[in-house]
Amino acid sequence: MSSSIPTTDQTVLRPAAINKTLRAEQPVPQKQQEVAQQLATLYATPTSQPPSTQDDAVLRAAAVARTPDLPPYQVYKVEDGDTVSSIAAKFSVSADYITANNAEIQNADLLTLGQSIIIPAGNGILHEVRYGETLSDIATQYGVKVDEITGFGPNHISTPDQITETQLVFVPNGKVAPPPPAPAAQPAPGAGGGSATPVPSGGGELATGPKSGQGLMWPFQGPISSYYGPSHPLGIDIDGFHNPTGSVVAATSGTVVFAGGNACCSYGLYVVVMSPSGIETLYGHLSSISVSQGETVSQGETVGVIGSTGYSTGTHLHFEVIDNGVRQNPLNYLPG
Repeated sequence: MSSSIPTTDQTVLRPAAINKTLRAEQPVPQKQQEVAQQLATLYATPTSQPPSTQDDAVLRAAAVARTPDLPPYQVYKVEDGDTVSSIAAKFSVSADYITANNAEIQNADLLTLGQSIIIPAGNGILHEVRYGETLSDIATQYGVKVDEITGFGPNHISTPDQITETQLVFVPNGKVAPPPPAPAAQPAPGAGGGSATPVPSGGGELATGPKSGQGLMWPFQGPISSYYGPSHPLGIDIDGFHNPTGSVVAATSGTVVFAGGNACCSYGLYVVVMSPSGIETLYGHLSSISVSQGETVSQGETVGVIGSTGYSTGTHLHFEVIDNGVRQNPLNYLPG
């Protein structure tokens, strides 16, 4: 999952933030069903009843005049002759934000009749909150200020510490991430600064290579398409063009602390595994998930199938390593 937004050095443990994401206690219902229900409620014709008193009449008039609290997005079904540009004009939204919020759109002029398209409430990015994220993290990722997010009414965020895991947040005027660079298979800087960490190659479905000194193994075999750094500050991307239906395996044994997500947005479908030693690994953009939250997995066990869900322009695995709260370059933890 590529991003061009600069970030601070995350190898230093960040101080505790007051807006730490809370663990969601129940899975979020299907977003399309939720939006359909919201729209039906918002635009239902109120039952007309004669006011019994003048006060009742005033209250009813105020209720009718109140601006509807629209959801952060709606779902539109493609009609004959539609293009991204024509849909954007119809809803007064930038075409770039429609493609940014619909990862499956590969060609803006070639849409499928009846295809469901997510139309954001305005020019902005829909971001699904993951466990441990803060509102400051999200604002930095998309190059906006925190109060721009809290100031968007339909987000229903009164204070920055109110966000919860899997909550869908609309980021007004969020910076659209550029497409990932072309696949490259050259060595990347290693832990020693001057040494090189070889990039795995080949099309094997399971990464069964040796463990690294940190005990991790490759979750998928393929060339690196995005390296960890200022232009891609969260983790690395491992390309899956050679094996688009390959299995993604757990880089370390541990407990599945999250398994889910939303195919429309952000990491798409993803899994997070926490090892007994406190190493958190994240596997993003999966096409399907093979494990459940709370389940214990062994190193090398399949957690899902590589895919292109969420903000992704091609089949690849987005992989992150956070060691006891400190984000790290995954290449420093994987075998050479």
